[in-house]
Amino acid sequence: MKKCLIIMMVILLLFSFPGCGKQSQEVQDPPAQTPEQQLPQEDAFYQKMQTDFRPIAVMIDNDNESARPQIGLENAYLVYEIVVEGGATRFMALFKDADLEKIGPIRSSRHYFLDYALENDAIYVHAGWSNKAAQEITSRGVNNINGLTETIFWRDYTYDRSWHNLYTGLDKVAALSDQKGYRRTTDTKLLTYHKQNSTPVGQDAASLTIPYADFYKVAFQYNPETKLYERYVNQKPHVSQSEQTLTAKNILVYSVPNVPLNDGINASRQDLKNVGSGTGYYLSEGKAVQVHWSKSDRSAQTVYTTADGQKLVINPGNTYIEIVPTYVNYTIG
Repeated sequence: MKKCLIIMMVILLLFSFPGCGKQSQEVQDPPAQTPEQQLPQEDAFYQKMQTDFRPIAVMIDNDNESARPQIGLENAYLVYEIVVEGGATRFMALFKDADLEKIGPIRSSRHYFLDYALENDAIYVHAGWSNKAAQEITSRGVNNINGLTETIFWRDYTYDRSWHNLYTGLDKVAALSDQKGYRRTTDTKLLTYHKQNSTPVGQDAASLTIPYADFYKVAFQYNPETKLYERYVNQKPHVSQSEQTLTAKNILVYSVPNVPLNDGINASRQDLKNVGSGTGYYLSEGKAVQVHWSKSDRSAQTVYTTADGQKLVINPGNTYIEIVPTYVNYTIG
């Protein structure tokens, strides 16, 4: 009997003192590790823009409805939209440290897009070129990747079976850039960003309408809940292949003369008179302020300043730069 009592006392002692028995082990287990919190979106964007990753600039088709929906525009930190021949526009989308597996449809180069690829010190991706663009890619030493000669491009006939269906992946572009020995870092910065969102002091800007052509009208509508401008084409949401409506945190819009270019092949190519200066608008947070732009020559960066001559600082987030022909009257409402 005494032996039984001793055994029971030993068992009770084992479960009563720290470090003994199963119960005390459970108490001493460390708490589960909590996942690291993600940075707020504007902080993450701001930090990415401070890195030295060299941008990749991609020419994206927008000739007509056959070119839409595109894929990749929703991931670009900067998008230029400029008129090409026939009244259509073409996009040049810029990416930093992105590895998108599919982007496109890819289209050919026009010489004035080179000005904007170079002012961002970007590796330039295109599929073919106009005569003048071909000459200038060589003469201006543009690091380029051409979809007509490289094997990292493919056709996807899901949305179109004519020629609006050439795609590539930024992961493949990055790998090929390394093979070609292209520099992958840069100190060049075109735009200056606030660290956090700041509402511009200016006129109300719930919308921006740009009637580029009879068959192609663009509008941006401000959504006060998301604080983004939603993009419309011909009164319908401009939706990506990823089924996202394209949006912009910031918009820069200004007018530049477009004139016919006599390049000897009678293809109605355009020339862009973008050297000089003028005024335009910066839209963000539902407001618009007048800005001044200047470009001393084609190789120089475009400089954006406010009305008092200070460098323009924009909100962290993606930006559309709409360079509109002077014959098109855009409206802010």
